[in-house]
Amino acid sequence: FFGTHIMAPLECEDFEWERFDEEAYRHFERPTMVVWNGDNEKSYWPVVGSKAFTEGKHFWRVHCQCDNFRVGICTEDVPLDKPIGTTAESWFVDLATGDVFHNTGDCKSRSIYVPAPDSIARLHKLCSPSTGGMCSFKLDLDEGTLLFFFNDEYMGAMIRDPNLKNKGPLYPCVGIAGLEGKMAIAITKGKCAPPVYSYKRNKL
Repeated sequence: FFGTHIMAPLECEDFEWERFDEEAYRHFERPTMVVWNGDNEKSYWPVVGSKAFTEGKHFWRVHCQCDNFRVGICTEDVPLDKPIGTTAESWFVDLATGDVFHNTGDCKSRSIYVPAPDSIARLHKLCSPSTGGMCSFKLDLDEGTLLFFFNDEYMGAMIRDPNLKNKGPLYPCVGIAGLEGKMAIAITKGKCAPPVYSYKRNKL
């Protein structure tokens, strides 16, 4: 009636930050929290989660402490010494602009108003404050889609690829840059996935 897709709630899955370059990042207090060390030469190098996704539907949450984050997914073969999104093993959305990148050496956004020429998508509704916020992901490997939510509002599809499942297993992934001390927190015991509204309601 209200234009939502009626389905059973998708539970939030727990994970920890497992793999990263130890000169670029460090754990803080517990494995669900990772801190950026501030080395600009290692900007946006990937931090890989422990949860592997191979089939079906999945949902997870990451709290980002600023807008200088690139968040998304990667394969188990993602190089830890190259920025996320610059190789075929990772995909990300830039929280500052909404541009989505995959396998391109030029991941720079030109303008908040104009999509980057090498981006694979742009989430036009995304407008992250400088303080960051809650990033949530709904992955459907049967459909080959990755949907993105910011502070529980649906922003759009980051990925639409019918062959996505064949590229797995896939893992949560983030890359951080900017000032030292910014943190990515993998949320445990998080809320269920929020609803995805129809095209007309969201004007996407």
